[in-house]
Amino acid sequence: MNIQGLIERYEKFKASKKKMTSVDLVLKDLRSLDEPEPLPFKLKDVVRRIRGFDPTTQTRWLNDILKELGDDYGSMKYRSGYEQGKLEGAWVGNQLKDADKIRQELNKVLLPNFMDDWIFECQLLKDFSLRDALDSNTIHLYAKKSEFVKKWLNDKNNQELFARAWLTDYEAEKEPKYKVKLKNTDDYLNQTETGFHFFNNGKNNEKFTRKELEYSGFGEVFNSPLFEVEEVER
Repeated sequence: MNIQGLIERYEKFKASKKKMTSVDLVLKDLRSLDEPEPLPFKLKDVVRRIRGFDPTTQTRWLNDILKELGDDYGSMKYRSGYEQGKLEGAWVGNQLKDADKIRQELNKVLLPNFMDDWIFECQLLKDFSLRDALDSNTIHLYAKKSEFVKKWLNDKNNQELFARAWLTDYEAEKEPKYKVKLKNTDDYLNQTETGFHFFNNGKNNEKFTRKELEYSGFGEVFNSPLFEVEEVER
């Protein structure tokens, strides 16, 4: 009969008698068989003793302990730590990648539309170098809105922005565009090779952003009663 069978048997016997001190003792002894015996020493005492050894003796003791526990113990701990490290490393790596993407988006250069057109022209159509793209003669010959481009690049800070946009990434500003009409003649502002002039070009009248109008010297059209400004797209 196993230990649990003995316990059940004595429990029944005890229930049939009112006072059975000897049975109580037997039950107590039987139950104690299932309880682990207290260790003759504490773990911290062992650790303290090992720490008191010289490094060579410490290493030998630790190796002997692992050997006694079995080879699988060390490899299990190694595998567990390795897999945990891989998981944590992958998580950290993903967090860094996400943080870098966020940083890039927050630091992305915003360029006016005419500078977006100029980078497109230089990089995809003409295969110009950055030096060519900053050259005023090249700008004059090839930029669609050369006067705007040159004026914008006259600012040293804008030159640095342009270089960053050229080498990394950028985004074109979402600027509304306007048609500007001279009220007394119904002529529209258009740009030609010789500058800006008012004439009626039908449906092909040119559209400008506010920044382009300011750069061309027509920033006052928004406040002057002589002009009608119509927003046509964003």
